[in-house]
Amino acid sequence: MRIALIVLISSLILLSALACPIQADGPFDREITGTVVDEQGTPFSGVNVSARNVTTGESFHSLTDEGGNYSISLPSGVYNVSASFTNHSTNITYSNMAVSEADLTGLNFTMRELLGTITGYVTNGTAPVTGAAVHLSGELNFTSNSTIPLGAYTISGIRPGTYVAYAEKSGYWTSYHDLPVLIERGKTTRLNFTLEEQPATIYGQVKVGGDGIAGVMVTVTSGGTSFNAQTDTEGNYTLSGIPVGTYTITFSKTDLVSQELQISLSPFESKRLDVTLEREVREGEGFIPGFDLPHSLMIVGLILALITIIFSLMVRLRVERKPELLDKEETETHEED
Repeated sequence: MRIALIVLISSLILLSALACPIQADGPFDREITGTVVDEQGTPFSGVNVSARNVTTGESFHSLTDEGGNYSISLPSGVYNVSASFTNHSTNITYSNMAVSEADLTGLNFTMRELLGTITGYVTNGTAPVTGAAVHLSGELNFTSNSTIPLGAYTISGIRPGTYVAYAEKSGYWTSYHDLPVLIERGKTTRLNFTLEEQPATIYGQVKVGGDGIAGVMVTVTSGGTSFNAQTDTEGNYTLSGIPVGTYTITFSKTDLVSQELQISLSPFESKRLDVTLEREVREGEGFIPGFDLPHSLMIVGLILALITIIFSLMVRLRVERKPELLDKEETETHEED
């Protein structure tokens, strides 16, 4: 009898417990409120805002109205508050927010649509190509430029879909990707481009004193790009396969005054550039190449002395062969006296 009584009392207690729901943190006497907008600041309706109790794991939800507003009634406690919408991400998640003596307001969110990204590099096959425009063409068009130093580019915020992809730059053939490019939501597609150059040529002759001179170094530079050639025995040079652009061209050789010029090259241009270099006059150097000033003067003096001696010998030889010229000269002199 006693056992039956105990079982009956236990059953009544259990039924009472099942009939009365347990509230984890007390009555629903608190609220959290806020507003949800999109990236343009427009109210975003239908967004699911969730408050999850850190201690109990119990969650409370609300959907934003046409004004992007939401309000969640819940018991006091500590909550993590987040927002979600299909194919979108949120700018923030609020963690360990205490809801106790007062309502919690101003928990706002900005929703961003999950879009696609494409990234990669533009090269000429061996070196980066910077400043190239990479295009995606479809229902919408997207463009980005390859950058220094590796020729990298990135296009983000692309609507999912199929696009035609190509890269272009002045002085290069346009490079099209063979197949349509599928951009998927929330994913990054990697795609590299190789641009084939439309090169230019520079040629000409280097002279010193009107004559072509061999061994002059001709250097064409732009940034980290450099091309070199030397003049032949006639002073001629040729530099081929130079990409389109603006360059500094330098002509230099030992004992010559270097010359530096700025040039611009167009696709397939063949530009002739002739220059005349001057010999370098060093401090203390004479006007005769290879000799200083004293020795230059000595050589000139020696040459003048030789000329004088030769002239004197020629006069003497002429007199010896025709002495009557001397007699005639002396007679004319006495007559004048």
